[in-house]
Amino acid sequence: MKITANQLTLLRVALLPLPYFLIYGGTLSRIVSLAIFTVLGITDYLDGLMARRDGVTKLGQMLDPIADKIFITVCFIPLVDLKIMPLWIVWPIFLREFLVTELRALLQKEGKELPVMELGKIKTTIQMIVAGLVVMIATFSGKTVVAALLAGAVIATLFLAAAFYHKEGRLSPRIKWAITLLGAGLAVRLIFNDQITILIYGLAMLVLTLASGFEYVRRGLPVCMKHGASALVRLVLAMAVPMAALVLVPHISRSSTILVILILTAEFISQGLDMWLSKRCEFIPYETKIYIVFPLALICAAAAYLIGFSAKPAFLWSALFLSATYIVVRALCVVRARTG
Repeated sequence: MKITANQLTLLRVALLPLPYFLIYGGTLSRIVSLAIFTVLGITDYLDGLMARRDGVTKLGQMLDPIADKIFITVCFIPLVDLKIMPLWIVWPIFLREFLVTELRALLQKEGKELPVMELGKIKTTIQMIVAGLVVMIATFSGKTVVAALLAGAVIATLFLAAAFYHKEGRLSPRIKWAITLLGAGLAVRLIFNDQITILIYGLAMLVLTLASGFEYVRRGLPVCMKHGASALVRLVLAMAVPMAALVLVPHISRSSTILVILILTAEFISQGLDMWLSKRCEFIPYETKIYIVFPLALICAAAAYLIGFSAKPAFLWSALFLSATYIVVRALCVVRARTG
């Protein structure tokens, strides 16, 4: 039986809970978690090769970016929960993801589709590598393990660059990026202590992530503002549920962080469905999320607080339920669009 790129993508998502739970364990559990994350990260590269070989499908175009974002969610939420990486680094990364997707949907609605930038293509890879390095720093004492890994990666990349230059007479932008970032990462690990190293890695990842979304924001915000200030307010409110849930991570129990991951995952899936529908002019941006999901989640949280329950879990559970309901509605719209 031949495995397709889409099946490999779905398998990657289905296996993500395993490394998520292992990362909360001891040293051995974290090593196994890192190994699984690495294998799943490699499948991201493999399904891309398979898609180019067998032909890109519309389903694959929607599934792959959703899978990448879910992967990053499962990587970084535990790091915030375990106090390994601060929320102020992770929160803007997810803001960029939600904002860019909403703006791309808006641009598609206006008939102005932007191609994916080169930095955007390598952004997810950089995020995966940083997450892995940060977990290794938090797991192994001393600088030896991470420094040795980065030194080996630098040497391997230099050999790859030499072979590529010998064959093509030039270096590709991605190889240049790899040499620069790996070399800088090695220098930082050798010079600074664990805490400073994690902060520098996180800040570098944050800057590259925000830079990768700059062109989308530059092109998309004027289109949004063309419809008035109310359109900008609707844009912000459309992202309110997942971003509010993310803020709660340092203040909730470990079991409740699973709800945050599920809410972020639901939002990524709903945005993917919305993007698909927007190409067919069947999507009215923001309205359902603004007037149904977010207000009802706040109402449920307020009601729980008034009757003596904790408002935070009530908000998360209601937001998850409403987000899942929204996905079902949008999925039915997709089915209707495909069969109508």
